[in-house]
Amino acid sequence: MPQPHLWKRSEVIDALDQPISNPYQVLRPTDASVKPNKHAPDPMKWLEENSNNKYAETAKERDFWRSVPAWGKHISPKPRAALISLVRNSELEGLMQSMRQLEYHWNRKYNYPWVFFNDEEFSDEFKAATQNLTNAQCYYEVVPQEHWSLPDWIDEGRFMNSLEYLGAIGVGKGWMVSYRHMCRWNSGFFYKHPRLKDFDWYWRVEPDVHFFCSIDYDIFRFMRDNNLKYGFNMNILDDARSFPSLWSRTRSFINAHPEHIHPDADLDWLLDNDSPSSSSSATFSSAGGGGGSGEYNNCQFFSNFEVGSLAFFRSAANEAYFNWLDRAGGFYYERFGDAPIHTLSVAMFVPKSEIWFFRDIGYQHDINRHCPPNSAHRCDCEPTRLDENFYKLVPLESPQRKPADTCIRRFLGGGGLVEKKEGWNADVERAWGGDGYGGYVLSGLE
Repeated sequence: MPQPHLWKRSEVIDALDQPISNPYQVLRPTDASVKPNKHAPDPMKWLEENSNNKYAETAKERDFWRSVPAWGKHISPKPRAALISLVRNSELEGLMQSMRQLEYHWNRKYNYPWVFFNDEEFSDEFKAATQNLTNAQCYYEVVPQEHWSLPDWIDEGRFMNSLEYLGAIGVGKGWMVSYRHMCRWNSGFFYKHPRLKDFDWYWRVEPDVHFFCSIDYDIFRFMRDNNLKYGFNMNILDDARSFPSLWSRTRSFINAHPEHIHPDADLDWLLDNDSPSSSSSATFSSAGGGGGSGEYNNCQFFSNFEVGSLAFFRSAANEAYFNWLDRAGGFYYERFGDAPIHTLSVAMFVPKSEIWFFRDIGYQHDINRHCPPNSAHRCDCEPTRLDENFYKLVPLESPQRKPADTCIRRFLGGGGLVEKKEGWNADVERAWGGDGYGGYVLSGLE
């Protein structure tokens, strides 16, 4: 097998601010935490060899695979994968918007099934409208009641106080009971649903989102063939008021269960080492830096868009971590979100080399928008900077401490990505009305 390409600093610079000949060129982490492995897959080479809709299905092939029980569990070379969406009947119009664009830009060529989840039965109108938008198989499932209700170990009075308090201080959807159930389900239950037992991969699709770019390769084959566990396209800051105890509980889990931590785990990019914690005994230092003993900087993979391995989420390590957090009540006494929990879980239990930045997929959810820099992607959107969405989820008046570098730059690594202009000072920039992140030598994906 050919040796994987290891990015040099000059190549990263070129990829950031100059036009690229390969429209599917995607950045991967470049720091020392990603250890060279001559036997590892080469995602860039895979993209060169498998783009141009190589695995697009004919109608005959589609009908054949739909007729095979359990999606050809023992015979199909096609990944056992699905597009999944947690959605209400009332969100039909928004979901139709999402489906139209993703079907047009991608799934009409690959015909992966859709699995819709709801906390109540889907209406006939919902089923007819969504099935009419795709040639793929559609499944309509109800979330089990025990996965969408208050656990018996939760103090209801304390929970109601939490709803009132978080709503009063303006935490996003902090007053909504259903939102707490949703975060908990996305964190620890979606992958347990019986409908997904015959699937190995998923792509999460939210109602009322936009997909801007033509995608001409099989996303699920790409993940499977390159041994990737998790894919994202935004890495941004979250509102720390939602989960004040999340990091202390995560540290406690690490101390209690060091056997679950992957030997190549890297949390340095998630830790603010300028604020060392006196109670953290775990070190996730990469070969080139940081100590890993600071406080969580509140960076997260924006999980409204994520492609992942169901085997990873079903793993003993992820299950143990979710159960640890769940029993502590953080989904109800605070407002733990699935995005920071997925981020911390992936960072602890997956080597960085198995996490992928889908820079080439244009996507928008509410105010957060990502659009790749190269027109060769055939995108219906204006390119966004690398740091475009960094702190849109954090209120401007929040006193929350922000990391020295933006989340995506910290994840991708050092070198030119975090190099600052000579004489630049963040405090001076903020004094003049800037956000304190305008000092990079290269301003991003423009």
